[in-house]
Amino acid sequence: MISPLFAWLFQGAFLSFIVSQTTVEPERVYITLNDNGTLGRTLYSEIETNVTDLLIDPLVNVTMAEGQSLVNNRSVSVWVLIPENFTQQLTTQNHSALVIWVNTGNIKATATAQRIADFAQRFINIVVRSLQVDWYTIAPEATYGHQLAIFLVMITSVLAPAPYVSQSFAGERETHTLEALLVVPMKRVKILSAKLVAGLLLTMIYSAFTIVGILIYNWSIIAQVAAFPPDAAEYYTNLYSVNTASLPLIFFCQFLILLCAIGIGVVISCLARDQATAESINNLVLLLPTMIIGILAFTGSILQYGGLFGFIVMAIPFSQAIVFLNGVLSGVATPMSLAFNVLYMLGFTAVFLIIGAKLFEREAIIS
Repeated sequence: MISPLFAWLFQGAFLSFIVSQTTVEPERVYITLNDNGTLGRTLYSEIETNVTDLLIDPLVNVTMAEGQSLVNNRSVSVWVLIPENFTQQLTTQNHSALVIWVNTGNIKATATAQRIADFAQRFINIVVRSLQVDWYTIAPEATYGHQLAIFLVMITSVLAPAPYVSQSFAGERETHTLEALLVVPMKRVKILSAKLVAGLLLTMIYSAFTIVGILIYNWSIIAQVAAFPPDAAEYYTNLYSVNTASLPLIFFCQFLILLCAIGIGVVISCLARDQATAESINNLVLLLPTMIIGILAFTGSILQYGGLFGFIVMAIPFSQAIVFLNGVLSGVATPMSLAFNVLYMLGFTAVFLIIGAKLFEREAIIS
């Protein structure tokens, strides 16, 4: 109960501080002027003149090729492109597009890009023309709040069952209390099932307090931006908070993650001779891949990796949880892909529980 609440409370306090910094700290912005017309040069000049108000420092001029290289290398936070024929389209069609690449995993970069977009649209609208801003995301698929939900749910969930599972199997073996259960005239599968049911009830409580933590976190974000102008408050709230409509899906996905973690933990605990060894091995086996895929998902997309590395990453059941949440929260998932993610995690859990049951069947009354 404490760990999910602490994780979300800490993140809420930390992010509230970060959000406030987006209104005072500048960000590096790369800009490319490909238009030789009056409006393109004037818009560039206005951005250059108002770098202080837009919190840009420095404003770096790059060529189209240099900007594309920065995007491909994921080494740019904000790149603004005033495209070719920008002036011509505005004068002949009263409409054109400004292109912005932004790493939405970078809070300051996202805020700076939004300020530039709003500034450019206000400037163009003054001359009774319409400016469209084409956004290109460099890193994540979903909003910051949803990425955060995915990351924290992953990190906190995989280790949640470890103490109970380790104590319930290796711990009881170490203290010889397991022997009292084994002499009871009851099939060992039933004993194992009872332990698993108790573990599932604990995971339900854990998931419920995760939802409570998310709601408190949302409240902290809303309270932090309450003093902002309405448009800015709505923007920051939508960007950093977790949509409450997605909470049932987050709850469901976390439940699947916990099931996978329980299955792995049961096998490890049945093999370990004492609780300390079981917890140490369990933490190593679960935390290392979870940290890797959690970082990959938070800084970009785990789907971008191919070859053997990509295969290994996607073979980890927790990767399927990230793909599931990202697909649902970003609205790009299909029923077929979601079914595959869920069935993969359930199948993985079933295999490990079967292995754990076979190992538990071999438990000796006297070791």
